[in-house]
Amino acid sequence: MNYISKRTRCRSGGFTLMEAVFSIMIVGLGVAALMQVFASGTNVNDFGNKLSTAVFLAGELRSMTDDVDFVDLPDFNGSTYNGVDSNGLALTGMQDYQQGLTVEDVNPVDMTVSAGGMDMYRLTARVTYKGQLLSEISWLRSW
Repeated sequence: MNYISKRTRCRSGGFTLMEAVFSIMIVGLGVAALMQVFASGTNVNDFGNKLSTAVFLAGELRSMTDDVDFVDLPDFNGSTYNGVDSNGLALTGMQDYQQGLTVEDVNPVDMTVSAGGMDMYRLTARVTYKGQLLSEISWLRSW
């Protein structure tokens, strides 16, 4: 009878070594996946901040030209700035952003670029960050 009781004896509670190893592997894979999600979210957040800053800087160029006389607008064609506000003053921490302004004569009838002498300009502000175009806005000015 003693022989039978040894064979039918239940093992005591707890986990085997293999069960513990598998559970640690599963938890480790879950943590690694979460770290990838957080890293991806950080990259997207960083790009979103740069894009918001670029849109702001493009708007500053537009504000810069709002009070300029119509006849003086061609003087801004091809001008570039490194992170300036609407008064042309440098903004701190914006040295990696470059703002460019293009002024083109536009035919008011069909909005095509003309050779000059028209009563309307299309102004285009482009903002880049370390050479990568982030924002481009255009607007019209007339007499």
